[in-house]
Amino acid sequence: MAARAMEGRPHNRSLTFNLTTADLAQWNVSQYDRLDPDRRFDTIVIGVPSGATAHLCACLGAPLLADGLPISFASRGKPDDVAGYQQRSVDLLTPILNHNPDLLAVSLFDPIHARRQIRRSVQIYLKLAVLPDQYRRFIRERLMPGGSILLLSCSSRWSQYELGARHRLQIGSHGGFTDQEFIRGTPWLDDWLHEVGGMQRSGWRLSRHWTYQPEAQWGSITGFATSVRTFAADVNISLHSLDFASVDEISRLGFYAWQWLYYLLQVQPGAVLVESGPQMNPVIGRRSPVLPVWMPSTCSRSHALLQTILPDFPSDIPVLFQAWPSGHSSPDVIPAKIWNTTLSGRHGRWLGGNPLRFPNDFSTITKMTPAIEEWSQRHPFKLHRSLRCDELTELRSILAQSLDQTGTGGYAPLENAGG
Repeated sequence: MAARAMEGRPHNRSLTFNLTTADLAQWNVSQYDRLDPDRRFDTIVIGVPSGATAHLCACLGAPLLADGLPISFASRGKPDDVAGYQQRSVDLLTPILNHNPDLLAVSLFDPIHARRQIRRSVQIYLKLAVLPDQYRRFIRERLMPGGSILLLSCSSRWSQYELGARHRLQIGSHGGFTDQEFIRGTPWLDDWLHEVGGMQRSGWRLSRHWTYQPEAQWGSITGFATSVRTFAADVNISLHSLDFASVDEISRLGFYAWQWLYYLLQVQPGAVLVESGPQMNPVIGRRSPVLPVWMPSTCSRSHALLQTILPDFPSDIPVLFQAWPSGHSSPDVIPAKIWNTTLSGRHGRWLGGNPLRFPNDFSTITKMTPAIEEWSQRHPFKLHRSLRCDELTELRSILAQSLDQTGTGGYAPLENAGG
């Protein structure tokens, strides 16, 4: 049950012969079918999907048209067999890519953070090379006159093996290790593999050409952004573009966007909500005055991200911490005691999880959302309006100036922002 909850339900291989770009795009726009068909949006966001993007979209009151989507296929394998994973990926993706020339695929092999998943499935990220017709139609039907497209692009890159003209294999993912450490290995990683019974040593690599490419989960393809800009110009729609070096930057902007909106509305926030991985509740800020921070993982890189934002947390409100139970204790996973130390003095508390059992308390998966919903019901709030696209770009400019002034890699606090 825990594996099912963590991994989702992988698709059957037969889908590979029928899946099309139109299917992916239609699935995305169908998420908004339950809305009033006459509803129009001031802003439609196009680009990088992530938990941080979800919080940003909720702040803007905007739907997201993702530039890529993850999909997993049921396929048995060994957690350190990168060559076998490569062959399984090629077998699955060849029919998809053959009848979808507007797709690029990245197979993700992460033998540190996804050992369970590798045994059961192949994880693939399908990236759009051009703006699909379903997205174009959605924009024409749902964007109000005078509205804007907000294009989110991320230049995050990772070394990948080229398996074909539009198929790549990425070793490793966001956490506490670099791509080079995945490929070449490290002594302390070898020690951990020995502890968990893994036979691999000195990294995972193939006898193939590799090069730096857009990262599997969040790296943007240049051609897709060009297609969006061309479409916006052709139909005379205003387009705002935000470029990020990493998904961590999107997380920062998501937090500051909500802080900025509360400041503009003169609303005193009641708590900071720190989420991670698959756990996200982006609408919480519309139901309760909460400042959200989404971390991609509970590894050392996300811990560093939290530390950079922490100084801008209002000092007099609690921090509600929801750490996703990954079920693995790899060397880069930050233990509960360090998270507790980081949040000490911030009225912090774990919400919906038991820190003594982190990261192996799988019951947390069923408790986190009810816990934050219960907190929200005790602190009700009605958001009178969303952040406007021009206000977001103004905020980005203010943060960039602040970053230049501090010269420390962090931001100077927004004056009086959020109280």
